[in-house]
Amino acid sequence: MKLLKKLWLFFVLTLFLTNCSTEESFEETANGKDPQDVPSEEVEENQSADESALLVYIPNEFSDMDFEDPESTWSYTRSRESEHFIVFWGDGYGDNDPGSVNTAAKYRVDIDDLLTRAEDFYALNIGELGFAEPNAGNSNLDQYKMMIFLFYQDEWLATGAGYDDTIGALWISPNTAQPVGHTIAHEIGHSFQYQVFADLANGHGFRYGFGGNEGNTFWEQTAQWQGFQSYPEQVFTTADFNVYVQNYNKHIHHEDYRYASYFIHYYWTSFHGQDFIGRLWREAQEPEDPVQAYMRLTGISLSDFNNEIYEAATKFVTWDFDELRNFGEDYIGAQRYKYTTQPDGSHMVSIEYAPQTTGYNVIPLKVPDANTQVSVDFTGLPNAAGFNNVNASIAGWRYGFVALQENGTRVYGEMNQQNQATTSFVVPENTTHLWLVVTGAPTEYEPHAWDDDNTNDEQWPYKVSFSETNMLGVIALPEDSEPHNIILNYDVSFPVDNENYSGATISLNTEELAEAFLMQPNQILDELGDSIQFYGVNSNGDLIAETTANGYGHWFDESGDVIGWSDAAMVYSEFEGTSFNFKIGQYPGHSVAGDKYTIQQALVYEYEPGNFVQATVIFNIKIE
Repeated sequence: MKLLKKLWLFFVLTLFLTNCSTEESFEETANGKDPQDVPSEEVEENQSADESALLVYIPNEFSDMDFEDPESTWSYTRSRESEHFIVFWGDGYGDNDPGSVNTAAKYRVDIDDLLTRAEDFYALNIGELGFAEPNAGNSNLDQYKMMIFLFYQDEWLATGAGYDDTIGALWISPNTAQPVGHTIAHEIGHSFQYQVFADLANGHGFRYGFGGNEGNTFWEQTAQWQGFQSYPEQVFTTADFNVYVQNYNKHIHHEDYRYASYFIHYYWTSFHGQDFIGRLWREAQEPEDPVQAYMRLTGISLSDFNNEIYEAATKFVTWDFDELRNFGEDYIGAQRYKYTTQPDGSHMVSIEYAPQTTGYNVIPLKVPDANTQVSVDFTGLPNAAGFNNVNASIAGWRYGFVALQENGTRVYGEMNQQNQATTSFVVPENTTHLWLVVTGAPTEYEPHAWDDDNTNDEQWPYKVSFSETNMLGVIALPEDSEPHNIILNYDVSFPVDNENYSGATISLNTEELAEAFLMQPNQILDELGDSIQFYGVNSNGDLIAETTANGYGHWFDESGDVIGWSDAAMVYSEFEGTSFNFKIGQYPGHSVAGDKYTIQQALVYEYEPGNFVQATVIFNIKIE
């Protein structure tokens, strides 16, 4: 979902409505009038046999609709209810129950299951997460049921918010509930976010933008977290996680990863209890952003907060939280990082990964022998050339080492906060992974404005150099040497496949390549497409610049010559370009067990004008 940035609509429209989609579209409109300005609502009791103590609220926009009439857009004759919800389904269903075998499969929804799961999400958001306080005399949930509207349509619709600053609601299409899962949990999360202001008003509930703009990313961040409370196994498998590891260096409320920045919630609740996020929503006061509200509610200073952000970042490296540790086991150190090596041998963070305020970097390091004392020389470089301009007088960072041992124990080094200093760490026994963590920690805090303009984001660049370790992947290049040609041979085998383009993945020997080109591996990737060009190579050695498969990829015939995707194509090789992995595969049904192919590709480096060296990669493929 995408929170509509024009929040002034809160003060104009009489319906608060959010719209979510697989394309991450989320719109919200709402009535933000004072309670005394809202027209008197009409309330009807559902006359079904399953009547309960709670009433069904009739929204202002439906005040002229006869809910007893089967011909109405929404009718009690096409509804079912549970203790806290009523579901209406669209007139396109006719006389068929949405779960009936008489309903076309693409429109079929198990209403009983939908209500059961909705009640589970209701209990979660109240009992554990604390987004509302029913039965205490201060919530409209004491009087009304939340509402679900199921549309008879193909187009994706997943929407959660509410009506008339009174009661939460959601609007869905059938394909969002086949079966009910994280999507519905996320939308009901929005309904409870809406309910906060509906119950409390007076500037609570984050119904406003941050940093002087109308945008507010915290709705999406929180709804994702609310949904994952019911589906924790999906925290790392959703596509949003890949967005996170590419944007984690940005402000925690940055618009670029509003659906993916849900991990700060785990840190805050680990400190303050599972109901703290609900408390944050209920007790935040306009115009506070969540960071400002957090500092006020917890009584900490900005310096303390920056320390906490650093601690959170060190734990995010290995997902060292009770809720995440097992699910995140295969995603340890997954955060991306890029840097440029300086003439003095130090490494400067790249522009795209410079930590912003509350953002962080995870820098993988080589693991030396146990009990080795490693150190980093850290230098903060505010306003370095090419980075966004900031107020250098408030520049600040936090940094330190993290180690992971073979038995899963995490060891955290001492945090340093000097803008230029050396800090050390003794590598524990049985260490398998080592990182340096850096956070952006200015001495003054400004909320991040959702303006879709990254050129004005606060960036806090720095450079580092290491003793007794180095960046993982950094090669000790030979001195007094010249770039030279190299041939890299790899034997590849995989089973014959008549249905899929299956195969194997091969990782290039980056040390040999780096020594041949006299370039660090990250520099080689950076130069790809510029001073380094990628080619397919025919069996006679001719270089073929045109790609014929995905990305930096080529199809090859049985002779090992480059060919397009066709009946004569046998195998392919695709170089990722963002790493040194090659995906080798087959055209389904074109080979039999025992077939062998030799194919070649090449990286050609123009190290000075008119002078070239070539790294030829040869794959000897056997079909099993």
